[in-house]
Amino acid sequence: MKNKVVFILIAAFLGTLFLFSCRGEQEKKTEINTHWKFAKIIDLNNVNPIGIVAQGDFLWLSDVDNNRIVKIDLDGKIIESFDGFQRPMHIAIQKGKIYVPEYTSDSLKILEDGKVSIYKLKEKPDAIAGVSIDGNTAAVADFYNNRIILQRDNKVTIIGKEGHKDGELYYPTDVEISNDLIYVADAYNNRVQVFDLNGNYVRMIGWNEGIKVATGVKVTDSQVIVADFEGNRVLVYDLNGKLLQILSDKFNQPTDIEIVNNKMYVVNYKRSSILVFYK
Repeated sequence: MKNKVVFILIAAFLGTLFLFSCRGEQEKKTEINTHWKFAKIIDLNNVNPIGIVAQGDFLWLSDVDNNRIVKIDLDGKIIESFDGFQRPMHIAIQKGKIYVPEYTSDSLKILEDGKVSIYKLKEKPDAIAGVSIDGNTAAVADFYNNRIILQRDNKVTIIGKEGHKDGELYYPTDVEISNDLIYVADAYNNRVQVFDLNGNYVRMIGWNEGIKVATGVKVTDSQVIVADFEGNRVLVYDLNGKLLQILSDKFNQPTDIEIVNNKMYVVNYKRSSILVFYK
């Protein structure tokens, strides 16, 4: 009887070890699958990109040095080019419309089917560095005023003011609306800040990693991805701000990020290229 009991205890112990082993392997696979791996470089022909958005099998880029918006295929070939913009920055897309913030003219323009119109802002910005559109809501990075202009139908909410404390901004360059939160690339405070739609401060991301200029931000359903312009890195966090990964190879002043079909496209401003990563 004693031997039978011992056998049962040993079997239970081994079963527990097996379960922990399986769980550990599963967690390891999950962890691996959340990490990005380098795939290739797409060289761009005389395009110096700041912003990037995807539309099907194509990418749209703001070519800041040539004052144009270009549409390229996934090999980097220019399909269409639209001139006459005044220093276009971090762009956005919704229902086929490309929203183009003009840094020089302080205007937000819309490019649709080759035609350009103006998105009317009720608050006057001073150098628009980025925009995010979510339905009838527009968030604009008002660079020199150190704030975000959040315009929802006829209501305007001002988010942030100049400073270095929580909820204060210092030259924001990009903004993204995701799940009723506003993510701000707080460039020269070297961090990303998160606000709710009422302008209340929620959390800070990236304060401890020595970011040298947080230029671009991309938010997915599980990650916040930050382009560190002067640090020549891309940093990947979970939605609560936990650092998951740092990518630091082959970058030369990265400015923005787009995700398409589990591939990450990072624009290199100075190298005139796009780096592609996969999970």
